[in-house]
Amino acid sequence: MRILYIFPRTTPDPAERAAEHARRQAILQAAASPGTTVDLRELEGCPPAIESVRDGYAVAPAVIAMAEALEHAYDAMIVGCFGDPAVDGAIEGTGIPIVGCAQPSMAAALLLGQRFAILAPSASSAARNRTAVMTYGLLDRYAGSVPLGIGVREFQRDPERTLAVATEAGRQALTLGADVIVLGCLSLAFTGIDGTLQERLGVPVVNPLRVAVRTCEMLVGAGLTPSRRFAAQNADVTLASSRH
Repeated sequence: MRILYIFPRTTPDPAERAAEHARRQAILQAAASPGTTVDLRELEGCPPAIESVRDGYAVAPAVIAMAEALEHAYDAMIVGCFGDPAVDGAIEGTGIPIVGCAQPSMAAALLLGQRFAILAPSASSAARNRTAVMTYGLLDRYAGSVPLGIGVREFQRDPERTLAVATEAGRQALTLGADVIVLGCLSLAFTGIDGTLQERLGVPVVNPLRVAVRTCEMLVGAGLTPSRRFAAQNADVTLASSRH
C-alpha cells in the first residue's frame, strides 16, 4: 500500500526543508504498518505554515492539484493539517480515500471516552476548532479547545517547553470535562509528546498523524472510499439549471 502525505506548506529555507522532510518522513513511516509506504510531498507557492483561515484557503488550490495529479500513484492520501484544508475538494475530484487529520482524530476520540478536548496552537485556532466540531456534528461530545500560545513552527525548536505547556493545557482541558485529549496541530503531533502526555494526564491522547495513517490503511484494506454522491448531485443540479 502507498500513502501520500501532502505537506500543505512551502518551507522557504532549502536546508530546513530537507531536514524537516527527512524527520517527518521517518516518523510517518514508523506510524505505518509493515508493507505500507508513506511518501511526503510539500506544496509549492504556499505559506510557510497554516496559522489562519486565510492560510487554509491559500493552500487549497495546490492541495487539490497535487491530489488529482498523483491520484494514480497512490492508494490513499493525507492532507497534513488539523484544519483539514481542501479535503472535501480533493475528494470530489479523485477516486481514492483522502483524509484530513481533524475528522479522523475526533472520530477516534469518540471511541475512547465521553468528551474530548483539543490542544490548539493559538486562541484563533482554538476558535476554529469549535467551527470544525460543529461542522462534523460533534458538539455534544466536545469539551473545548485550549490554546498553547506557541507558534506552529516553534513546537520542535524547544521540545521541553512544548511538553510543559501542553501538560498544563491538558490539565486545564480535564477541568473542562474532557476525558480524551486530541493534539490539534500536526507540527505538535510530530514532536512525539503524546506518549509522555498520556502518562502525565492519565487519559488517552490522540496523535492525529498516527490516526490519519492508520485510517488510510483501514479504508484501503476494507475496500472503502469516501462517497462522491453529494458532488454528483450538485453536478446534476447545475446541469439541470443550465438547461433553463
